[in-house]
Amino acid sequence: MALKIRPATLQDAPALAATEREIARTPGLLASRPHELSDGKFAAKIAELATAEGGRYLVAEMDGAIVGHAMLDPLALEVTRHVVQLTLAVHPGWQGKGIGKALLTALLAWARAAPGVEKVELRARSGNAVALALYQKLGFVEEGRLQRRIRLGPGQYLDDIAMGLCLKP
Repeated sequence: MALKIRPATLQDAPALAATEREIARTPGLLASRPHELSDGKFAAKIAELATAEGGRYLVAEMDGAIVGHAMLDPLALEVTRHVVQLTLAVHPGWQGKGIGKALLTALLAWARAAPGVEKVELRARSGNAVALALYQKLGFVEEGRLQRRIRLGPGQYLDDIAMGLCLKP
């Protein structure tokens, strides 16, 4: 089975939203709750990034099935437009197979070649050791910790770890 990385299309939106809703059912993996993840929001983001100079939305396919997705979303203000925010999701059952690394490697290669992109930022939950290890392996450094930012339930919190990777001097 060969992994294929390709740009996301509007037809992918329902599958991507459904997958993130499934992932969000496990507290602490995503900041979103399942009811906050609509097909329409995914379609709008895919359309927006398809024409954005500093943005990119990719999916990973294995034998025609989507097994992961990731995006770089440019910040809106002129003074921060050189920064893109990373979102990465490996679909359930496909973790540990190099899909996250392949998606992130493809996005970073694109970002390094994009003239307006200078930095990639992300936030990862403190309980997601696998994701944190991948980001560190690919050069991201911790830039801060937002304590108790994610509330799982009464008295249960996770920190959000802010990480960044400067691509250009």
